[in-house]
Amino acid sequence: MTMGRPLALALVAACWVLPASGQYNLPTPNAAVPPSRPLSEVDQSREMLNQYGYCVMIQNFGSTRRALALPDDAAVERALMKLTTNDCLFAGQLKMSPALLRGAVYRAMYIHDFSYLSQTMRAAVTPASGQPGEEVDAAPSTMFGGCVAKLAPTATRDFVMASAATPEENKALAGLASALADCLPPKQEMRLSRWGLQATLAEAVYKRTVAQIDKTKALGAK
Repeated sequence: MTMGRPLALALVAACWVLPASGQYNLPTPNAAVPPSRPLSEVDQSREMLNQYGYCVMIQNFGSTRRALALPDDAAVERALMKLTTNDCLFAGQLKMSPALLRGAVYRAMYIHDFSYLSQTMRAAVTPASGQPGEEVDAAPSTMFGGCVAKLAPTATRDFVMASAATPEENKALAGLASALADCLPPKQEMRLSRWGLQATLAEAVYKRTVAQIDKTKALGAK
């Protein structure tokens, strides 16, 4: 199987978040390949970038963890871009924005580290409203994602893990509608795409889950 032509994954900034439990097909680490199901070019590109992010994470696991631990988004993105090679492509060529690659890698890390969590386990590490852990850092997009993940934890997880343009993704997006509206600051607008929203929520839900699991472990050690 070969690609008819390279898929351009470079998106304009509008595809990122801009300030003004279903069944999942978990990815394989071999390479990003064109989906066999009929999809629009954008959805095909979303699906392939998610596969690519998972492959990059698996093939460079230690380097990926070190990259995500860097202190700011620009440093994270530079480190991740250095890990991008054709080794994770079945055929053809991918062009991608660093921000969307970052989101795909955070999604991959969430699937790798936390896809096994049961609903009971997820509830145990989800902070209630008003508890510490509502926001994960000072980046506006991640604060927005943290708010959405707090208000709609199940729909956030389902949306992050869902494959592009599937019934699971559509159902999860519908479940996010109220939280998306409630998390917008007053008189501020955001332009959202599914691609950028998944990237934003993947980073937020991964960081929140890590922080809450670490907090739970620390409390248990006392």
